[in-house]
Amino acid sequence: MGNQNSGRRPLPTAIKLLRGNPGQRAINLNEPEPPGDALVKPDGLSLGGAAFWDELAPVCLHMGTLTSADLRPFASLCELQATFTACAKLKDTAPSNFSAKLERETAAALRPYYEYFGLTPSARSRISVPKQTPAMPVSKWAGVLK
Repeated sequence: MGNQNSGRRPLPTAIKLLRGNPGQRAINLNEPEPPGDALVKPDGLSLGGAAFWDELAPVCLHMGTLTSADLRPFASLCELQATFTACAKLKDTAPSNFSAKLERETAAALRPYYEYFGLTPSARSRISVPKQTPAMPVSKWAGVLK
């Protein structure tokens, strides 16, 4: 029973491959891949959001969890983090139930974004990235004797 919207969302193929395909289900070899364009910070970010973009984007790029297709969700993450930080500062200067409630709601909204981009220890523990081995130096005699 059910329909295509029932159950958990499928994992991206890249995540399945990094985890070693533990379920041994068929891999989608025709999954669309985002272009490898240079990532540019989107216009319209607040000052706080832009600051968090500058802080978090290099980390996510290095881990390989940020691509050109992820710019808008990542911008939302940065704006939510800026809102959370502003709520925390507001709570220190003028404590109120509203600022504490807004801080809790923003924290709850932030959690899935941090999971999406591998920014929590539990999210990283489910991903296995092969270690990069340094390339062996090529000998000037390589390929001479065939």
